[in-house]
Amino acid sequence: MPLLIEAKGTIVQTGSVAGLMPYAWGGPYNASKAALHAYSDTLRVEVAPLGVRVVNVVTGGVKSNIARTHRALPPDSYCQPIADDYESRLTHSQQVGMDTQQYAKSCVKQVLAGDGILSKQRWLWEGNMSWIVWFGWSYLPRAVFDWYFTSKYKLWKLRGTVGPDKKKV
Repeated sequence: MPLLIEAKGTIVQTGSVAGLMPYAWGGPYNASKAALHAYSDTLRVEVAPLGVRVVNVVTGGVKSNIARTHRALPPDSYCQPIADDYESRLTHSQQVGMDTQQYAKSCVKQVLAGDGILSKQRWLWEGNMSWIVWFGWSYLPRAVFDWYFTSKYKLWKLRGTVGPDKKKV
């Protein structure tokens, strides 16, 4: 921190649209990104008087190694009725992802274009489909995200598959 203060530097955090919406089967990842968003906002307030800027990059789809490990549902998973949807979700961000180099260049350009410690640019939205999430987050009820992910991954098919009259799976 002393070096950042001396340089009037900038801290850039890599957040994710997943921290703002109920991206199915991503609870731990989504929660960690939501925590990062909150941490970035708090840190920005704490270090602004010291001349340090904090920017949170809310990242959409970007090609990366995040889906490098194949995961399959256990045979007894309650999600077996939608196993294909589960599989497609695991690699979705990579299928629609922005080129990594293009993402990095755009982020750096936007951060460097900031105009000082109280720059209006506290959150940058970059990566494929991030602008759609920005729009939804800014102007639509949060329930739209619930509806979207329930529909996209056919979560409605799970209704009635477990309960006292069903075998525990």
